[in-house]
Amino acid sequence: MLDREAPLPLYAQLKDALLREIREGGLQPGDRFPSEAAIRDRYRVSRATVRQALADLETGGVIRKVQGLGSFVAVPKIRHVPLLTSFTELAVSQGFTPSHRVLSSSVEEVPTDAGAELGLAQGTACRFLRRLFLADGSAVGLAETWLPLSALRGHDDLFDRDRLDDGSMYEVLQSEPIGLVLDHAVETISPGVVDALSAELLGCEAGTPVLLIRRLTFTPERQTVESTRLVFVGDRYEYRVELHRPEPGGLR
Repeated sequence: MLDREAPLPLYAQLKDALLREIREGGLQPGDRFPSEAAIRDRYRVSRATVRQALADLETGGVIRKVQGLGSFVAVPKIRHVPLLTSFTELAVSQGFTPSHRVLSSSVEEVPTDAGAELGLAQGTACRFLRRLFLADGSAVGLAETWLPLSALRGHDDLFDRDRLDDGSMYEVLQSEPIGLVLDHAVETISPGVVDALSAELLGCEAGTPVLLIRRLTFTPERQTVESTRLVFVGDRYEYRVELHRPEPGGLR
């Protein structure tokens, strides 16, 4: 039960108790969560305390509310952090078991938009990759990537479909014999909805909300070595950005 004499607020104690219920009670993603009334009666707390605890659980991505149906245990999300990492590195750091499928890998003429981002003339040949990202066996996102052949230093064959299935693209780029130094990336994020073909691969319905991300990756010399379009299912992936106030006079 909750300790009303403890310095920790009741709603925070209740939140911790409900988290233990999920872990120890064997509740799985998608399972119905106890109602406000049931929680209030079990722990003998006010409606305001219950609502604050549930709001914190919802904000933390532990539960999700469905209008008219109640609360359910949420599917854990991969949380993007503002670091230049591969999907594999990011997923492992958060306790997920990542995997990916290379849907296609070929040498093709770069399209106009990706070519402009890479600083390449129209029709220049690039390695094109289409990959499906999975976490704990569930599809999370899709990536379409263009890599300039010049950046691969004569080792384009390392990106053949059967050779890349077992490894991270960034790991291949940074390891010998290619040995690129990936210094930083610029991402542009926008909301969207998934089309029918992508929805089938991602195991969701066409029109499902998604995050659309464009990533350009650079070497220390500011050579653009990657142009990628990413599609992540909105309820399986989220962005976290930490913001700081600028120094006085620093905002121009």
